[in-house]
Amino acid sequence: MQNRSFFKMGLTILLLIVCFISFALAAEGPGWIGAFFVKGKVGLKWKAVDSSTEYKIYRSSEGGDFTVLTSTTKTQYFDTNVSSGTVYVYKIAAVTGDGELMSTEKSISIPGAKAGEFRPPTWIGVRVDRNKIFLNWDNVDGSMAYNIYRSKTSGGEYELVGSAQATKYADKEGTVKGETYFYVLTALNEDFEETPYSEEKQIKYGMSMDEQKAAEIAESGIVLEDIALTFLFDLKTAGNLGDMNQPTDVVIDSKGQIFISDALNQKIHCFDNSGKFLFSWGEKTKSGKEDVALESTFSYPFSMTIDKADMIYVGDIMNHDIQVFTNTGEFVKRIRVNTTGEQEGFRPNGIAVLDDGNLVVTDAGNHRFMKIDQSGKILFEVGKRGSKNSEFIFPDGISVSKDNVISVIDVINCRVQQFDSNGKFIRKFGEPGQTAGTFGRPKAIFENTDGRLWISDGLGNIVQVFTPEGEVKAAITTFENTDNILQTPRGMFIKDGRFYIINRVPHQLLVFKIG
Repeated sequence: MQNRSFFKMGLTILLLIVCFISFALAAEGPGWIGAFFVKGKVGLKWKAVDSSTEYKIYRSSEGGDFTVLTSTTKTQYFDTNVSSGTVYVYKIAAVTGDGELMSTEKSISIPGAKAGEFRPPTWIGVRVDRNKIFLNWDNVDGSMAYNIYRSKTSGGEYELVGSAQATKYADKEGTVKGETYFYVLTALNEDFEETPYSEEKQIKYGMSMDEQKAAEIAESGIVLEDIALTFLFDLKTAGNLGDMNQPTDVVIDSKGQIFISDALNQKIHCFDNSGKFLFSWGEKTKSGKEDVALESTFSYPFSMTIDKADMIYVGDIMNHDIQVFTNTGEFVKRIRVNTTGEQEGFRPNGIAVLDDGNLVVTDAGNHRFMKIDQSGKILFEVGKRGSKNSEFIFPDGISVSKDNVISVIDVINCRVQQFDSNGKFIRKFGEPGQTAGTFGRPKAIFENTDGRLWISDGLGNIVQVFTPEGEVKAAITTFENTDNILQTPRGMFIKDGRFYIINRVPHQLLVFKIG
C-alpha cells in the first residue's frame, strides 16, 4: 500500500511538472527573427504566437522607459522615426486573451552623430569644368543640408554662396576668370544647427585640370615618376552586336585575348590581342529571377578576375553570384554566398583568386570582404559599415600580392586597407582629396608584377601608382599621343608590357604600351 501511495504521489508530481512546462512554453512571448537598421529605418521581425490577436511594439531610447509605438496584426514592422546616433531597445508583446506575452529585448544602434555633435564636411575635391567651379565633399551623418561659403582672401570673411542637400555644388554666380577663391563648408542638422567651418579649399578660376593637378602635386612636395604610355587602340564596339554600354572590368588570358564585362548589355566580349572582335556570351536575366538566374545569364556583370588556368570569374552584383567560365565562354559553375535575413544580398564588387583556388571577394552591400572556397562557403569575413580600421563603406576592388597581402578599396572612406592572409589588419593609406596620394572615389586595384598597386579613381579621373606599402609614385591623368582622356576609369589589367583600362562614360577600353 505504501508503495502504491508513493507511486500516486510521484505521478501527481510528474503531471504537475508537465503542466507547468506546458504553461511556461505556452506563455512564451514572440521569438525574434531579426532586427536591423537599413536605409534610414529599423526593421523588426518576429515569430507568430498562435493565441495572439495582435502585437504591440515597445521602444525605449537612451535608457528611458518603454513606450508603445504602435500595434499590428503582422509579424513585422518598420520603425521610420529614428534619429542618428541613438540606441533604441525594442520589445514585442503578443496580445492574447490572458494578457500580453513579452519578447526579450533587442538593441539597435543608429549610425551617425547626434544633433549638435556632428562634424564639418571633409573635402573630396574642387575643380573647374565647363565654366563652373565644382565642389565635392563627403557625407556627414545627421546632416540635412550643407552651406557653401566663399571668399577672395584666405581666412577672410566668407560669403554664403549656396546650399545643397547632396554632397556636391557647382558655383558660377559672381565668379571672375583669373581670380582665386577660397571655400569652406558647414553641415546643418534637422534643428538647423550648423557645424563650424570645414578646412579651407582654394582654387584659381580659369586654371585647367592639368594645371590644377600640377599645382596640387607641387604643393604636396611629392616627386612623381613619369610613366611612359603609348596609345595602341581602343575598343567601343563588339562586332555586329554594336556599341558597349558602360563596361566595367577587363581581364587578359594566357593567349593575350581580351575579355570585357559589358555591364548594361549583360554580356562578356572576347577580342584578340590586336582588338579584333571574336565572340560574346551572356543573356539578360529575366526580371524577378535574379536569385534563381539561369547559367550564363546576367543582370549586372560588374567584376571579373582570371586564374592561372584561364578560368574567368564574373561577379554579378544584382544576381548576387559569381559565375565561372572557360576562356571559350563555356559555363562551369555558379558560386553563391549565403546572407542572413538582416543582410543585403551578396554584392561581389571585387574578386581575386588565390593560388589554392580559394577566393577573396568584397561584398559592397554588407560593407565587408571575405575569403570563400569554390562552393561559396565563408572561410573568414572582415568588416562592417564604419570608418575605423577593418570597417568599410562600400568596398570595391580587391587584390592579393605574392606575399599574400590583401588590399581592399574602401570607396567612401577614400582609402585602401591591407590585411594578412588571415584577415588581420596591417595598414591603411589614402584620404579624401585630389592631390597625389589622395582619392575622390577609388574603384579598382591591380598589382603589377613589380608589386606596385595601380588604383583607378572614378571621381578624380586619374590612375595612381603606389608602392606595396602605400607610397604614391605616379599619377596618370592624360596621354600624349591620343585625344582620349580618362572619364570615370574603373577596371584595369597589365600584361606583357600593356596597360588596359576601362573608361566607363565613353563606353570604351583603352590599350597602351608601357615604356
